[in-house]
Amino acid sequence: MRLFYAPSHRETGIMWDTWLYSHQGAYYLYYLARSGEAWDNISLATSLDGVTWKELGPVLRKGEGVTWMGTGSTWKNPDPSQGAPFQLNFSEWKGPRQTIFMAESDDLVGWRRRDDLEFVQEESGYEPHGRWDCIWILPRPEGGLYGYWTATPRFGTEGRFGFGHSTDGLRWQALAPPKVHGVGEGEVGAVERIGGKYYMMYGCQGAMLTLVADCPEGPFRAAPKNRTLLGGHTYFSRFFPTPDGLLVNHHSIARDGMVYMGLLKDTRLDGEGALRVGWWQGNERLKRRALPVAPAPSAPGAVVTFLEPLDISAGLILEGRLDLPSHAFAPRPGLYVECQPGRGLAVLFDAVGRAECALAGERGGEAVVETRVDRQYPFPASCRWRLAVEGPLVEIYLEDLLIECFSLPAPATGRFGLIAAGAPDGAQVTGAWQ
Repeated sequence: MRLFYAPSHRETGIMWDTWLYSHQGAYYLYYLARSGEAWDNISLATSLDGVTWKELGPVLRKGEGVTWMGTGSTWKNPDPSQGAPFQLNFSEWKGPRQTIFMAESDDLVGWRRRDDLEFVQEESGYEPHGRWDCIWILPRPEGGLYGYWTATPRFGTEGRFGFGHSTDGLRWQALAPPKVHGVGEGEVGAVERIGGKYYMMYGCQGAMLTLVADCPEGPFRAAPKNRTLLGGHTYFSRFFPTPDGLLVNHHSIARDGMVYMGLLKDTRLDGEGALRVGWWQGNERLKRRALPVAPAPSAPGAVVTFLEPLDISAGLILEGRLDLPSHAFAPRPGLYVECQPGRGLAVLFDAVGRAECALAGERGGEAVVETRVDRQYPFPASCRWRLAVEGPLVEIYLEDLLIECFSLPAPATGRFGLIAAGAPDGAQVTGAWQ
């Protein structure tokens, strides 16, 4: 079992956007993929626990004359008296433009295309040859579904995406695009009603941002706190409703172009309505066996206190505690993940828990800061941290909140260290699991 899932079937190829559906205790992971030069299929993997995946391979392929496929989502038929119990949307670029198509299934595994139900651009509010991709649904109080999708609203509408409704989940009517404030052009990841408001995960300039609205029709505004929900080497997060709560999934991108599914994460809403994602307790099932942890001999004056090398052949979860600095100008504690001899990822935390991720030498030299992350959360003085590491991918958590998903320039070597900022017990390891 690996930490980060990636398909291995040749006919699937490399995956991109992911989405999940929960049914009768099972997890269905769908993903857009390409076995050739263009995105040409939607594939499926299943799981009974959310961490161990069985790859089934392609369930839909691009049609004849199609340039490439686009992503979608899966939902339950809102009218169970008519048609199959499950529905799925996807897009295809054929001829002059991209449009949306539907598929039906009786069991979430075998899918039938409904090429007779093409959903095309509504031209009074949207550009006729603009984006038209990936419906995400919400139930309508009066029955049927609301839908949100990636689109190109006409200039002057103040819109950034598509909006509409359907009575049967298959035939859609576009409505006026909701007004959007505080973000540029982008892509709709997912929308859910949480705590009485509507939260959208919105892809913009390579990051997933949070937009918030008071009603389904908008207007939507960029979240005032924790605006960037996911950044770094990740993209296209989606909500994942389950009987145990609302989860989030996304993909993570290695620097060599390989794409993996990140660990599932839970959603957390604070008293001010700020949305964050965190360590899902179901990921505890990844801890198969404990590994012994021991400090390695350190040279006098070393910046990093290393552990004895750990086996990371099947991934590793490392946990511990660290003390945040007492004031803004105090030395910063942190964590170190080696990926090349004498060089690796240094993650430093300041007095309020803001993180800086840099590629640096183990003596602190030649540091190149790649990301700075502020979750705008009241972290305590002493914090629990977690690292999930496999190959070149690292997920960093503080007090079980996701700080960052990071892609190393080379696979982790198994050498991990603590940056204690002058205090011998300022950073500690409490356990390691493979």
